[in-house]
Amino acid sequence: MSEATWDVQDGAIVERPRNVRNHPLLNRIYERHDELIAEQLPAGRTLELAFGQHMHPRADIGLEGWPSNAETVRKPALAGDARALPFADDSFDALIGRRFLHHVPPADRRDILREAARVLRPGGRVALLEGTPGLYRKLTKGAAFRLGLLEEDTDIYGHLSADAVTALVSGPFDVVEKQTLGSPLMLASISESDASARLLDLYERTQFVKWWTLAVGEHPDPDA
Repeated sequence: MSEATWDVQDGAIVERPRNVRNHPLLNRIYERHDELIAEQLPAGRTLELAFGQHMHPRADIGLEGWPSNAETVRKPALAGDARALPFADDSFDALIGRRFLHHVPPADRRDILREAARVLRPGGRVALLEGTPGLYRKLTKGAAFRLGLLEEDTDIYGHLSADAVTALVSGPFDVVEKQTLGSPLMLASISESDASARLLDLYERTQFVKWWTLAVGEHPDPDA
């Protein structure tokens, strides 16, 4: 099993997550997520928030709550708090957040979206991918924790529903894309066997389980 280290800073969960590359199917799924996100982003300078151990291929710079994550990636990165971004207004054309908002206290999540809007130029886009608490996800992850197949559960605030993710984005942005992603084969993604990666095609063909939500928003141009 891979190790995860975590802490609470000003109410938010920060962590050194498990290395997803030790789970071949999950790694391929995450790569597919990265492709879906990239398809929604405009050209230009891109910021990623809370990237963990692996920054999105499109990101030019990242911000991380767990300092060692920022120190070990190959792209420019710094430690900081997404609720108060250390960047000037209109600094970026795109912003990415993958699977991290559920670690932020619910009362603070709108602050992150407001900060995203502040640092994005008009016409810029934010892409958020978040876990969705469907029944299958709850049952599967619950069983995995009880069997010791997953490490300690740090999701103390619970995951966001698809509507909750969309509502956060729709505050300062115009929602331009929303997708629900997931397959019954998510249980196999826990495996560390290389053979599990062969299930990716079947995973792609069985997208009828709520496991993640991808929501994309565009920053309105006040002069348009």
